[in-house]
Amino acid sequence: MKTYYTIALTVLLNLFISPAFASIIEFKELDIDFTDSTDAAAKAAWSHPDLLKITTNGLGWDGEPASLLDGWIHTAPMALGLSWRVPCAVSVRVIIQPEIEEITLNSGQVSTPYQGDVYVRYSPDIVHWSTWQVLGQGDTQNITEDQASERTFSGTISVPYIEMIEYRELLGNYAEMDVPWKSDEDAAVRWIVENDPGFFERQIPFIGYIEFLYEGSFHGGQRITSFRAEVTYGMGGLHYAPENDDYGDRDSRTWSFCGIPE
Repeated sequence: MKTYYTIALTVLLNLFISPAFASIIEFKELDIDFTDSTDAAAKAAWSHPDLLKITTNGLGWDGEPASLLDGWIHTAPMALGLSWRVPCAVSVRVIIQPEIEEITLNSGQVSTPYQGDVYVRYSPDIVHWSTWQVLGQGDTQNITEDQASERTFSGTISVPYIEMIEYRELLGNYAEMDVPWKSDEDAAVRWIVENDPGFFERQIPFIGYIEFLYEGSFHGGQRITSFRAEVTYGMGGLHYAPENDDYGDRDSRTWSFCGIPE
């Protein structure tokens, strides 16, 4: 039987994407079409809904080009990982179309407005969330001709090691118990919360869900047509096999544990 320290070391080593440790590599996307009111409303909310409207040209308002309205777009939670294992670090790339257009001020001066900022936060249960973390502007990839007409933001979001210590110890304790699947983090989390309902109020040790927040100025006549988020991450693939040696569809489902709001 493995000790907690062996399990913790295995987990930490498997945070690195390396075939030697049988890593699980995942890529997930969130695409929001702001020319389709049904699709947009199902995946995001935005400020000033009485002013910012969706048309076939996108999300915005029909004011003078030099006029602006400060606002935001907040995406719905996006589940990550597998139903039985979750990541603690993710790489994120966000693409907003189209790029900001130059405007002519009343003085006749031509100016390019600020493109805005994109923030990310994560949660284990959709109830308790990390603070918002800003993404860097631009893209680490080579910019193609098509990408030149986009607003791009990118960065890496990771859980501090100190936030994971107690959680990893509890996973080790769970693995020592007589349970159907020692590596089932969903079951382990339910056991943790049952015994300590306030656990996630003290710390957020993994990334089960992610949300995005765009803040910027909506200039009259300029509309956002799409918001796309690409999320890449790796997870340790080494694990105990379930007692019945059958995952069912657990590998095809994302993380689904949800807390109960107070």
